[in-house]
Amino acid sequence: MSAITDTLDRMFDRLLFLPPQPAALQSADEDLDDSAIDDVVPATPGERAFSLSLFISATRCTLQYVLLPIVLPLIGLTTDISLPLVVLLDLLAIAMLVRSLRYFWQTRHPRRFDMLPLSSVILFIILFSLGFDVWQLFT
Repeated sequence: MSAITDTLDRMFDRLLFLPPQPAALQSADEDLDDSAIDDVVPATPGERAFSLSLFISATRCTLQYVLLPIVLPLIGLTTDISLPLVVLLDLLAIAMLVRSLRYFWQTRHPRRFDMLPLSSVILFIILFSLGFDVWQLFT
């Protein structure tokens, strides 16, 4: 299992543009077993960044699918800045998500592989939405 973890760590280090980890940090990560993972204090900056990226994604969805197309026309306000605003929120959410992933991998957080599937799905949804928004912006 350790060889697979090391390989994945090196792959994500390259993917997230992180410098190679020192051997002392890697050996300390190997000393943690499954029972010790639950006792580890959570990495609050990474979790805060991840939570903030989820909040930004939720705000973007609320703006894009509820406020901008439904509420604003009902009260007589329509604006041309709605699509650029959503694109800006998409980019901000992507930046925060990548920042939190970089933090989890840089610190070798014990729960980094737990966050990866959720982060990947959210990143895919945001990228798809961003692509569609940019396409709408230029057509």
